[in-house]
Amino acid sequence: MEVGMMKKPQPFRNALFLSLLLVFCVYLRTLFQQPFADDEIYLAFSNSLLRQAPFSELYRLFLEPANPWEFLPLRDFTYWLDFRLFGDEFVGFHASNLVWYALSLAGAFCFFRESIVFCRPDWKERAGLLSLAGALLFAAHPAHVEVAAWVASRKDLIAGTLGFFSFALLINAMREDGTRRRYGKIVASALLLFLACFGKASATAYVVVASTILCAGIRTSKNRGEKFGSLFLFWGLIGLACVIHAKIGRSTGIHIENAPGVFAMIDRASRITSALSGILVFPWPMRFYYDVYLLGNWHWVFSVGALALSLLAFHRLTKKPELWALGAVLVFSPMAIYLQFAPFSTWSLASERFVFVSVAGLSLLLIDFLGRMTKPGVIGACVAALVLPCTLVTWQRIDAWDGLGNALLDAEYRYQPEFHNAIRDRILFTLIPEKRHDEARTLSKRLRRDYGVDAMLKMIDADLAYAPFRERSPSEIDDGDAAPKFCETSARLRESIAAGRKRMLTEADISYNSILNMLERAQKFRFGNEKLICPVKIK
Repeated sequence: MEVGMMKKPQPFRNALFLSLLLVFCVYLRTLFQQPFADDEIYLAFSNSLLRQAPFSELYRLFLEPANPWEFLPLRDFTYWLDFRLFGDEFVGFHASNLVWYALSLAGAFCFFRESIVFCRPDWKERAGLLSLAGALLFAAHPAHVEVAAWVASRKDLIAGTLGFFSFALLINAMREDGTRRRYGKIVASALLLFLACFGKASATAYVVVASTILCAGIRTSKNRGEKFGSLFLFWGLIGLACVIHAKIGRSTGIHIENAPGVFAMIDRASRITSALSGILVFPWPMRFYYDVYLLGNWHWVFSVGALALSLLAFHRLTKKPELWALGAVLVFSPMAIYLQFAPFSTWSLASERFVFVSVAGLSLLLIDFLGRMTKPGVIGACVAALVLPCTLVTWQRIDAWDGLGNALLDAEYRYQPEFHNAIRDRILFTLIPEKRHDEARTLSKRLRRDYGVDAMLKMIDADLAYAPFRERSPSEIDDGDAAPKFCETSARLRESIAAGRKRMLTEADISYNSILNMLERAQKFRFGNEKLICPVKIK
């Protein structure tokens, strides 16, 4: 026992816990923020299943996607429950997000504590205190604002929370003496991880962390058959989840057939790895969009270094459980699902929410560093030096995240006026609604892909042609050419989007698919009575 560390542990522990509560309270400001972007689609004030389905019809969540793009019944059940509890009061949805965020902090704390006892049994007496320090560092990270403030990102909270509890339970099982109790915990851990995959599909990548923990446990186990059987259990369940998500993705069109060449795919993955690592290690300034193609060739150095560190961590864990190695695995393995080797539609190739679980890995690395110190004052100074600036950035980021009046999207356009996602949102959510069509045309031509330019111009033409029908029914329109003109421009828009989809096959920057997705959504919702105007499709 380190005497210096244990002189006055209780006051220091209380100070850490109070600091954790204060950092969490910073997020209370998200309660009164307005719906933003996908909030309207997921919660949909157009989603009758989530809004109106009685309890007896909840089975439908497990048979069909509650929104057109993802099969996430656990996430969608929480939305259904929010509607039952709060109706259309959006503050209730934010409150649910904060409950899940609090649970994620509890899960991270449990995971940190189990990891410390597993990897460093000589730190057992300090495990609770060090875990509190790790949870505080985890809570203060500015990248968490997106998942806490954006109701549509609740899937990240759900998947991460269940993942943390699954890892904690699995590590605890590795230390269990009784075979029956140990195997029961392993099964429970596997089921939690499987459930996490239906909070968010990217949780399938967490199986790498679980496998690492199992392999570290196998190293010291006399019953290797049991542990290898556990590996098959985890991979079997996650494989099943992958099959389900892949099938749903292809049926809904969210999956993109993309083969731009091996080098382009590796280059894209390297850029994404570097961008996500940058958000993780230096989270300022924060952005809603990150253009990974602005990175210079230095991304190769960083991504190769990340790969080397991951391999070294895996190797060390097969020899001896070490906190830094487990932290490194947790930093990089959740990113693997976002590297777009099997592309799925996305807003951008890098985002704050993508590193939610990786922040716990960074916290574990810092715990390993702090644990080598023996004086509470030194540890407190190090924690404060990290937490205070991070909390300040978090406070500022929450201010920026209010969706009222598309303020966040307008800010993104000011920051990144040449980035295609910022241009897209500027046109669709500001210029077209404000009928500034000439500006929209000029801005459309700044998109870097000709199929994006063509589709956006077709959207502007369709919106202009739809103008007579916006406030009147088709029967009230005197102009006999209005309906055929709109139907033709709308059909051309569909043809342009379809042509763009074909181009995605060889597109390196697949985030351009989000332009096509958003145009498709805009066409559906902005031209709400198109079926009445165009009862027969124009070929």
